[in-house]
Amino acid sequence: MGSRVFRSSLVAALLVVPLITSACGSDPPTSSPTPSSGPAEFVEAIPATALPGAPADPVDLDAAAIAVDAVDAVDAARLESLLNQAGFVGGTQRQFSRVRAGRRRILARVLSFQTSEGAARYLEWLTGHADDVIGDATPNAGVQVPNDGVVFLHEPDPCCHNETRSFLAMWHDGSTVITIQIAGEGARESDVPELLSQLDESV
Repeated sequence: MGSRVFRSSLVAALLVVPLITSACGSDPPTSSPTPSSGPAEFVEAIPATALPGAPADPVDLDAAAIAVDAVDAVDAARLESLLNQAGFVGGTQRQFSRVRAGRRRILARVLSFQTSEGAARYLEWLTGHADDVIGDATPNAGVQVPNDGVVFLHEPDPCCHNETRSFLAMWHDGSTVITIQIAGEGARESDVPELLSQLDESV
């Protein structure tokens, strides 16, 4: 999958990101990483050509941003704490959108942890909280996900005309967690396996 993480001393000097931990140091990582005061590490941006659609600019993610986006304010602090305890290093996301052949929005994320155990710990949390991300969610065993991951399906409420079908897929490769949300009237189950494969090969 290639190297996804690179150091950026310039960015670390410009941004105060105390919640992002570091995997640097001479000691090997353990299954229970602790935050480091060293330079922050950032995840290489998802390529603009990774998925079909018009790509937005990449966005760097810290633990606070992920926590606020995933759950309501009551549980955000708890998730942020879990991310740091799991050895979260840094993350990136990029959105891809289209309007033809049915509006569709794809949000792809790559999150890096100090260890594979840390990545698995976050993935376990996310699997149990898919409803917090896309609404009422049901696992869809009919869609193949890389590395034995899982995909959830949210079907819109017929009474709510603003809702659309959405998918949330997630998997981890070593210390990296990859997630993808696909939503909109153009979100079709038949397209999901190819989109997951494309993202997995691109990051």
